[in-house]
Amino acid sequence: MEPRKNSESPSGMPEDSFFAKDTARYRVSPDYVLREVAGECVMIPVGEGCKISNALMAPNETAVFLFKAFAQPARRAEVLQKALSEYDAPADVLCRSIDHFIAETVAYGILEEVE
Repeated sequence: MEPRKNSESPSGMPEDSFFAKDTARYRVSPDYVLREVAGECVMIPVGEGCKISNALMAPNETAVFLFKAFAQPARRAEVLQKALSEYDAPADVLCRSIDHFIAETVAYGILEEVE
């Protein structure tokens, strides 16, 4: 019997994927807070080190979920497990969404890599 190519881990990620092997941990910068205002979630820059200032950001439902998932240091795979239990979407779609969120928020200093 030949081994399966692109075998998947129990999480649904290909076992040989970068995502599955990534050990980086990320968390929301203390310079940003998420608050509910008039029934809507808003992200507010509060620290002096913010790249974005004098602005309120209105993240969508998925971004709010990810912001909360990264409130404490977490790895991509850990957040994927939470997302798989929350959303009815394939793991590869969720992986792309998480990667996009990380890339965009790290670029603006909203998410930071921690040890």
